[in-house]
Amino acid sequence: MKRNFLNQIVLCVSLIFTSLVVFISCKKDKLTEPPQNTNQEVATYDSKTNQVVQRIKRFDNQLKEVKQGVCRSNHLVDVDSTIWNMESLFNVTYSSPDENYVDKKIQELSFTINLIDNKLSIIDVGNLYDEIVMSVREAYRNDGITTDKSLMSLFLKKEEMRSGELKVRAVVVSGRTNEQQHDYEPILYGPFDADECWYYGELGGSCDDPYILTDAAELLEDTINYIHGYKPEKNSTCRNIYVNLMSVNLSGNEYWDKNNNEYYIFYKEDCEPEELYLDVNELNKYYYNELKVIKDFVPKDPKYMSMFGDDYVFMEINIDGICAYQEKTINQHQNYIFYGSPYTVNKNEFGSTMNLLNN
Repeated sequence: MKRNFLNQIVLCVSLIFTSLVVFISCKKDKLTEPPQNTNQEVATYDSKTNQVVQRIKRFDNQLKEVKQGVCRSNHLVDVDSTIWNMESLFNVTYSSPDENYVDKKIQELSFTINLIDNKLSIIDVGNLYDEIVMSVREAYRNDGITTDKSLMSLFLKKEEMRSGELKVRAVVVSGRTNEQQHDYEPILYGPFDADECWYYGELGGSCDDPYILTDAAELLEDTINYIHGYKPEKNSTCRNIYVNLMSVNLSGNEYWDKNNNEYYIFYKEDCEPEELYLDVNELNKYYYNELKVIKDFVPKDPKYMSMFGDDYVFMEINIDGICAYQEKTINQHQNYIFYGSPYTVNKNEFGSTMNLLNN
């Protein structure tokens, strides 16, 4: 009995000692566990940036859980939040909005998803996101750009909710990148010299040489983007991500200048061919008119005002001179204006931008 009793004491002490060792070891592992951030310094952000980063990561984890089959099939999510989440995750994964773009190509795609009590099933959301990636990849592959190609951004917009279905419109913006910066110095009357004269059409050339593959619309676009487009400095350890994206499409007759009795953006009906040649005064006039529309009219327009946050910036504009035939001939600017909220984050938060065509 004594031997058994001693054996029990030894066994008990041994178990206690083993438990203490395990407890101390576990506690040490917890304390010495390397942080998720692989840099020597853990990135710290202001609260708003941190919310953006965590929200995108949380959605990414949700989609991974959907693929792993660990997500409840009846889990419903909010429509507006889902549109924001899909757009933001796609862009931090595939887009490069900080590049200088020329020869931009804009394509529109449409998607549908079922509604359940005006909400979305997370399973359906996962399937829709995969469909968006595949469709954008196909559009990007076939945009006609063969050299220095890059994807600027994807813009998602809730179109309509009815009959148990939600329609989502996607605007895909790609282009050819150009590292050269235009050395424009804005002067009192605008950035264009006294001898400038350009045809306003679809690659209509200058007044002196109509065969140059440039026109007044492209010249205005490049000048505005290089001088006023938001382009933060690139950094080897950080990258800029853009959220709250918005694309505004204007045809040219949305804003009227009462003082001069004309449209702010080029828009003329049944005009003479001579009116399509813009001299330096007209180029500068439309340059400043475009800036007024971009920086003042659109952000204050009740149609768009509620969509602008406190931290929005003008990203880029795409301007195409087009000629439409309705009951009369209409020459106009077709404008896509892009806005967004930029945030600077450590590169290891989302990794480097992935080439959409390689996945």
